[in-house]
Amino acid sequence: MMPRRRRTAGVTLLELLVSLAMMAALALILASSFGVIGRALARLDPTQAQMALLLDRATLRRWIEDMPLEAALQADGDSLTFQTLIDDGLFWPGVLATVTVAQDGDALVATAATPDDGEHPGHTQRIILSTIASDVGLGFLAPLDGGSADWVADWAMGPVLPDLLRITYAIDGRMAPPLIVVPARTARYSVMSLSSRAPPG
Repeated sequence: MMPRRRRTAGVTLLELLVSLAMMAALALILASSFGVIGRALARLDPTQAQMALLLDRATLRRWIEDMPLEAALQADGDSLTFQTLIDDGLFWPGVLATVTVAQDGDALVATAATPDDGEHPGHTQRIILSTIASDVGLGFLAPLDGGSADWVADWAMGPVLPDLLRITYAIDGRMAPPLIVVPARTARYSVMSLSSRAPPG
């Protein structure tokens, strides 16, 4: 015997309309929350770009500080070339990388490269100090026994490294804080005595 069907079974038109209204309200709430999240992420993008530039400045500082005392450093005009050891997992440790800091179009970039010597494959890494840079300038402070106590604009390759290296540039017409670094700082201050010159700062 088949069970008898009740007349009240099923969904009424009123229940259907109420459920559709509730789903529309939920969809509206979700859409507005996604809009808020999207606007927040759009505001974070410029901040992330600025943070990346700061991290690249810190990377260049580390490259300059980690160069050996015997490494070559040369600058003429607004380009700088030096050799350093880069220990970041990408370069072979113990192989000198040649770093060039110069303008590439409107950007100020630093490019580190190691040669491909057959035993170790070459590697290149490029960091951006500023996407729009102008008025790029270099300054070098000679050692105390070098005679001059003023900043000089050029540095010839030789057996002596400067005591300080300064990189200046403008972003959108305003001067960025100068990057002032002690070349070969790690090697210079790994062993200190009472007669050693105190590190700046």
